[in-house]
Amino acid sequence: MQCTKIGEFKSSYKRISCGVPQGSVISSLLFLIYNKDITKASSFHTTLFADDINLHISNSSFNVLQTTGNLELCKIGHWLRANKLSLNYNKTNFMLLTSRKHNPASFKVIINNHNISPEDNLKYLGVLLDNKLSWKPHVQRVKT
Repeated sequence: MQCTKIGEFKSSYKRISCGVPQGSVISSLLFLIYNKDITKASSFHTTLFADDINLHISNSSFNVLQTTGNLELCKIGHWLRANKLSLNYNKTNFMLLTSRKHNPASFKVIINNHNISPEDNLKYLGVLLDNKLSWKPHVQRVKT
């Protein structure tokens, strides 16, 4: 059973059959326990931390990387549906780490028929990484 309380106001109780209650002290631990087997759902290297999941895959060929990545994302999509979870597509991005010239706009990443947008830099466990691993965005953010 779960309810929402804001100040002196409290909603009625509602039966919850699955999921993790947000905002509770134990929610991060429950999230990790609930999602632990996502690491077996695909061949991605998977990092779980608090309420964050990062998927990593590598290949020297952009074509192979795109094909393999999208096939593995199909497996992740299946795992999400099987576990009654949804993905916040607005908070889901990808980044290509490469020293070679490549147009990320031509690299398509899709999960559950949603295009995932490329980013030049992403926050990873509190560190701002760029696609060249140069540290410039992180240093700039710390300086300001």
